[in-house]
Amino acid sequence: MRPGHAITGAAIANCLGTDHGAACARAFAGGEAFSPGGGFASFPFATMLGVMPSPAGDAGAATDDDLVDCARTRLAAIALASVRQLAPAVRAASRRWGAGRVAYVFASATGGLEETERALAPDPRRPPAHAAYRYENHGIDATSAAIARHLGCAGISLAISTACSSSFKALAAGIRLIDRGLADAAVIGCADSLCRTTVFGFHSLGLLSPVATRPFSRERAGITLGEGSAYVLIERGSDATWRHALAGVAGVGGASDAFHHTSPHPEGIGGQLCMRQALDRAGVSPNDIDYVSAHGTGTQQNDAAEAAAVARVFERRVPVTATKSLTGHTLGSAGLTALVLAIESLRRHEIPATLRVAPADDALPVAVVDGPRPGRLRHVLVNAFGFGGSNASVVVSQPSARRA
Repeated sequence: MRPGHAITGAAIANCLGTDHGAACARAFAGGEAFSPGGGFASFPFATMLGVMPSPAGDAGAATDDDLVDCARTRLAAIALASVRQLAPAVRAASRRWGAGRVAYVFASATGGLEETERALAPDPRRPPAHAAYRYENHGIDATSAAIARHLGCAGISLAISTACSSSFKALAAGIRLIDRGLADAAVIGCADSLCRTTVFGFHSLGLLSPVATRPFSRERAGITLGEGSAYVLIERGSDATWRHALAGVAGVGGASDAFHHTSPHPEGIGGQLCMRQALDRAGVSPNDIDYVSAHGTGTQQNDAAEAAAVARVFERRVPVTATKSLTGHTLGSAGLTALVLAIESLRRHEIPATLRVAPADDALPVAVVDGPRPGRLRHVLVNAFGFGGSNASVVVSQPSARRA
């Protein structure tokens, strides 16, 4: 039996680059891409940011005429950097199933908030708001609807926001649409643009690091925020789709511990539940997982809670890596960004490194991968844990993998 739903297209764009292939190559080479926050906007404190290079909308205009109704925002430009790369696969799916059977599910944590800031509180280091901007363009649904039309997806269209787990909740929604017979394929996309509100918010919580994030390190000091987009195309399993599948979504798990507005349960209760649920739905055991792509934010509490959860779920010290050390925390895009990098790791048979982990925190019961590690990979578990205990985990597998 094939592993769940076929992933037939994938693309990312973030601080590592706007071209999917180049961004993946830089990630697996351990490329450094963070820059001081003062280069993006004015902040009265030190921080590092993962700024995406030159999104088209940063100058106030995207080149696609059908995006005029979402003000051609920076958010839309960041999303389009991935969308344009995925478009050929989406067109093939539309020919295969019919455009009305291709759904579109979009996720974001901040929506067009950066453009709203430009309109209400201009910053000399940021371009002005687009001349056509209206407050309703701030909504996540504005960008979602415009890009769905741009891709020619005529099926069901949804927009979802559940903080850092947004993109995995969108993936779960797309899978449900296929499983319920409401679609045969679904474009799952996510994008978030950096904005001052987010940076000041994490700083006020004491979660923002003044230096580049160091997940699972003894000297970890907090989050490095980033921006970017990630898209995948999932399709109903058939001989045609599996022949050119990149990977398979074997199982998705979701849980909410509701322990605190912003802090995780210290034992990672919600994380344990959703990891076990993803494993059960994938039909694999913890011993089948080759590595865990952790949420790994680099904060004291989150890393400790996730390490505790991983240690309780897995029967051995499974290898763990944290791709936010490469891309920064891309908020609603974080889960799908890590998943696309996991797909690339399955292709390369290589686990990407966690940067800046030394000196490792020996108090955390996890084996963190601190350098590129080759090996035969079949199944990867990816975590995305959000505020309020909104947690999700996904098992992604080689297309040839068989479920028990």
